[in-house]
Amino acid sequence: AKIKLSNRKRNIVGSLVSSFAIDKDFTERACRAIQLLGWDVHKNAISQIEQGTRSVTDVELCLLAEALSVSAPKLLHDALEKGFELEE
Repeated sequence: AKIKLSNRKRNIVGSLVSSFAIDKDFTERACRAIQLLGWDVHKNAISQIEQGTRSVTDVELCLLAEALSVSAPKLLHDALEKGFELEE
């Protein structure tokens, strides 16, 4: 199966990550949480992920999910359910 991305997005979880942004300080708080988990990330990288302009590795996906208090499979599943299509 292939994932069909619209608008030339580089990841499928960015828009879902940004949906957790309930206030303007979300990205900074997420950055701190992720840094505590061992990923030295800058808030610009999180913003790029949210915008879909930066790819996400499997390790980064797991750290993002943990920082968001959700499992990586759930994050992927929800991203796919939100409108990304699988092509056979």
